[in-house]
Amino acid sequence: ASPEKNANITITCVDSAKARIEISKALLPMRGREPNQRQFYWLDFGNLQKTGQVVLGSVGDIEQPNQSSACRLTNVVELLPQLKKVREKNQGPSCSLAEALNKQDLYINSTLANLGLNLLWKLFREARITYHGLYLNLDSMSVNPIKIKP
Repeated sequence: ASPEKNANITITCVDSAKARIEISKALLPMRGREPNQRQFYWLDFGNLQKTGQVVLGSVGDIEQPNQSSACRLTNVVELLPQLKKVREKNQGPSCSLAEALNKQDLYINSTLANLGLNLLWKLFREARITYHGLYLNLDSMSVNPIKIKP
């Protein structure tokens, strides 16, 4: 993509670990560009039938206004290194509507989307976040945040 068409945030929801790894590789060259031409964040959504995760990671270091803030957020591939070992046949159901309704809980995608967008809202509204993702389990009705590591 040409620099004029780059976005500072990439949002993904793909059906395979392989796709996430390829996206990670594609984002790496975007680290060193000028601020108006580079990627800063990668927000990834992933799910199985009744569980899922949202991870907001950074693409390289991001200059912070004070030293108490983390300059880097772990992205989904770094946070879940087991993705590199996942075989495609072990992947969860497709995100396509027809396939997903037979294999996924009805609200897994919309719940993850709302929680992930709330994370972005907090980042935009408050210009800082304490958590950079979450794990969701619809069976236990639990949401576990992913705390930012200093």
